[in-house]
Amino acid sequence: MMSSIPAVDALSAPVDLASGRNRLLESLTEQRQALRESIVLTPVDSLPFSLADRECTSFLHGLYLTDKERDREARMNAPILFGGRQQAVQDLSYIHRILADAFGAAEGSLRLLSGLHAHTATFMSVSTAGQKVMLLSEEAGGHFSTHAILHRLGLHTIDLPIDHRRLCINQLATLELIRSERPDFIFIDRSEGLRYEDFSFIGSIDGPEKVFDASHYVSQILTGNYPNPLTWGFDLMLFSLHKSFPGPQKAGIVSRQNNDLWANLLAGLSTLVSSSHAEDSYLVGLALLRDDWLEIYVQRLLATALELETQLLGRGLNVVSRMDQGSPEWPSTHHIWIQASDKNAAFTQHERLTSTNLHTNYRKLPYGLGYGLRLGTTFSAVAGLSLCHIEELTDIIDIAIRYGGNPDLRNRVSELAAGARQNAIVPSEYWA
Repeated sequence: MMSSIPAVDALSAPVDLASGRNRLLESLTEQRQALRESIVLTPVDSLPFSLADRECTSFLHGLYLTDKERDREARMNAPILFGGRQQAVQDLSYIHRILADAFGAAEGSLRLLSGLHAHTATFMSVSTAGQKVMLLSEEAGGHFSTHAILHRLGLHTIDLPIDHRRLCINQLATLELIRSERPDFIFIDRSEGLRYEDFSFIGSIDGPEKVFDASHYVSQILTGNYPNPLTWGFDLMLFSLHKSFPGPQKAGIVSRQNNDLWANLLAGLSTLVSSSHAEDSYLVGLALLRDDWLEIYVQRLLATALELETQLLGRGLNVVSRMDQGSPEWPSTHHIWIQASDKNAAFTQHERLTSTNLHTNYRKLPYGLGYGLRLGTTFSAVAGLSLCHIEELTDIIDIAIRYGGNPDLRNRVSELAAGARQNAIVPSEYWA
């Protein structure tokens, strides 16, 4: 749907306040309607369960709130204190207990704001400039910003060796490199992957502190569909809560032990984040307690992604098969990669799907696969996309990639989205 809102000229006269407000409200109305008529097929967008609870929590949104329970003397000695919040402070401690218990962890915190904020705050809190961090390169599926963050903190990074043939980490070369480099930290920050790679061989290594970013795997770990990195021996696990987990814009971290590493991390977070952002912490807690919704979501998430990959391969599209990555016993993820011949071809495919109201990620794929499309069903699984919809979705994607979008395809996408909403996990009145 083409927008009727005129573009803003940055060099024009100051905006009239009334017309400016109307412009933004009209834009939001158009975007909401466009979303209703679309199918979101990215692995990092989420339709949060918390929409169903926000009417109960919104009064907290603008309030400063600590997540530290203190006795009277400690409150009196605090540099600053806000009155009337004691009940909420107790609730936040309870929510952190819910978080830790859900992951089988000793401790947990929701003070972090996003995945990359978690990277930054964690290493600012527990590392010292000059220390070595061994981690995934972007080519191996690591996040494209992590190296820059660690370098800015004065840390020396070492890339884990890649097995390009199997599209995964070379375990034997990694163990040899760890023995020779003796890193202070090993950080598995995977943001790409068709399979949930087995890093248990790293968890058993003595010496370095081991950190795992589970942002793309939170729900699957919570429901037992994937092994828990803490049971592998990782010391800390951090994660955003608005990718694979259908939560609010928030991040969390859990610790396998209540030890000095955890104490140093908490001390750092107290310095780096001034408020616990109570509303979103409540929304995470409430979402974690919807285990029935979570189980339905995860089963639908994985089943639809696998079936969509199978049917796209059957149409002859250049999909990277997850059978080519790692070991067959590693669990499949909800990611789907469509490889293109070059950057222009990948972007053209992205444009064609966008014009059909199918949301995808255009990006450079890992392991030297070049540019292509990244698909996933995190948003759509909550919005009701089920196995019964995949044949129609596959046909639309196939036609759009080969020939481009057209009004008939857009109508089919709109009808598919409306039909899927009948199975939505979050009741459609909360988001549509």
